[in-house]
Amino acid sequence: MNSGYLISIGYLKLRLNRKFLWLIPLIFIGLAFYYPVIAVLDLGVGSHFLSTNPSEIGVWPVLWFTAWQALLSTAICLVLGIPGAYVLYRKSFPGANLIRALITVPFMLPSLVVAIAITEFGNLVGGLSPITAIILANVFANYSVVVRTVGSQWQNLNHQADEEAELAGAGRFLTAYKLILPQLRSSIRSSSALIVLYCASSYGLVLSLGGGKVNTLETAISISVLQRLDLQHGSALAILQILFSVAAFTASRWGGTNPLSFEPEHGRAIRIDKRDWPAAVFTFLVICILLVLPMLLVFGRAFVSEAGLTLNSFLSLDSHGFRDLLNITFTEAAFNSLRNLTIATIIAMLIGGLVSYLLAERSRDVTRIVRKTDPVEIFLDAVFLMPIGVSSVVIGLGYLISLSWLRSSWFVLPLVQAVIAIPMVIRVIYPALLSIDDSPREQAMTDGAKARQVFFQIDLKIIRPAVKTAVAFTALVSLGEFGAASLLSYGDQSTVPMLLFQLIARPGEQNYGMALAVSAILAFVTTLIVMLVSFERKSFKGNR
Repeated sequence: MNSGYLISIGYLKLRLNRKFLWLIPLIFIGLAFYYPVIAVLDLGVGSHFLSTNPSEIGVWPVLWFTAWQALLSTAICLVLGIPGAYVLYRKSFPGANLIRALITVPFMLPSLVVAIAITEFGNLVGGLSPITAIILANVFANYSVVVRTVGSQWQNLNHQADEEAELAGAGRFLTAYKLILPQLRSSIRSSSALIVLYCASSYGLVLSLGGGKVNTLETAISISVLQRLDLQHGSALAILQILFSVAAFTASRWGGTNPLSFEPEHGRAIRIDKRDWPAAVFTFLVICILLVLPMLLVFGRAFVSEAGLTLNSFLSLDSHGFRDLLNITFTEAAFNSLRNLTIATIIAMLIGGLVSYLLAERSRDVTRIVRKTDPVEIFLDAVFLMPIGVSSVVIGLGYLISLSWLRSSWFVLPLVQAVIAIPMVIRVIYPALLSIDDSPREQAMTDGAKARQVFFQIDLKIIRPAVKTAVAFTALVSLGEFGAASLLSYGDQSTVPMLLFQLIARPGEQNYGMALAVSAILAFVTTLIVMLVSFERKSFKGNR
């Protein structure tokens, strides 16, 4: 038998085995995501969209505020972020890698920490109105989406066209406007749609910064369900949230790069020069004032009181707050969060990793046989990416409606967090698997290696940095998740974000000091993880 025949027989067996393996993630995502979401749709269809009951939150005013604040926040992110994409990705200078990693931190921070950072920033100017604070928080959290998505594509563009335009007398601004921006249309569109999606589902930000004066669809859902116990009205609002989110998510997939990646894989940056100083100064001012200063204020206020430097806020974390208003201490909440984080990460990595592997293998098979786009692969990819287009509040509501036997268990929250994190795992691991050269894999199969041996001995070693990145993303998503937790986590099962919200919502200097201390801890952990992952991937590329 020749080697080609052996490889063909091996591929045939693997394809049969993979069809059965698909059942595992499909059954999981069907029961853990689609079934609860369909239950929300079923309850909400035919509900009172046009209700004039004064006891209910008006549907259309809430939808209008959700839409315009998301669009305005996105426009500001584009104006501020496109120059940053040029400076940080098109140009090279000492410290660029550090800044690229630093601007990712706000995007990964828990929403309540972002809210506290913007509150402290607003205190410098005498306070901000709820709407201004919400929009500023959206920009703070999503600035890096524009910079990374647009910058990664910009770095891959040919420099020759820029140079020819400048030799013809066109300045930097005219060259960028007439020549470069049209080529970046796909990444601008993709990042814009993603930011609209994130801003429309910024539940924790609106809940804490809105002060009850303004509501988006997500906060209105929470009020209907938790305060007014009206599941039908909440489901009606959830239908609009799903439609809005799915539309934005679909638009985000019309091109552009993956904003979850830490570093671009290709492209060449050139040295920054004097003509780039206006864009560079503008970018550094935006980063320092908009991103760095709010985070520094959180750290500073956590250690400073009217009496000066102190650790009292941190020492109080082992208490139940001012007048024992908390159900559990920070230590107990941290244990709950770490337990949920561990379970959610394991589930998300197993399901997301399996889906990534099966999608990559199918992509190789189709390319090898017919060399064209596979509609089945596109459909399967969309099936597992859909949870990123549906908010965690809606998923949590679905569990309340459809899985009553599970909602009383602490396990329900890490399950939801795993569902939310699976798309991120796929977006990180799937491209890494596709980038692996087929030659060593085919040689190993020719020598008699089984599929699992090829995966563990070759594939997994090559994509190890991507796996660590996926683990880090999943851990941070679970650690900071607040939307589903507000519906499903209660009593002694509260998580750190739930504890943080209780501290913010209740009066007392001690409670707010504890909230600052918790925020400082979460910000430090997030920064540390982002930096470690970012520079490990850089080191890996340098040694590859």
